[in-house]
Amino acid sequence: MNPNIQGQQIQTRKALLVFLKVVAPPLVFYVDNPDETYLEIRNIMANAKPQMPKIIERLGKGPLKKLAVFDTQIAGVAIQEEPA
Repeated sequence: MNPNIQGQQIQTRKALLVFLKVVAPPLVFYVDNPDETYLEIRNIMANAKPQMPKIIERLGKGPLKKLAVFDTQIAGVAIQEEPA
């Protein structure tokens, strides 16, 4: 896709999509550093132990101000780039 339409630069932002096992659509979560948070959540998912679930809390920007979920309930995470 051409980022330059009629001489104007299209501004984009990144959203973190957090997929939970108990919720059908992903949670759209905006943070200051989505790439870093993405890697952090991937690490949390890899180390989650069903015998000892831990609550994960992260502050966000945008409509969803705070994410609080058990590490064992995270099914996946992705980064989505979208027009700002």
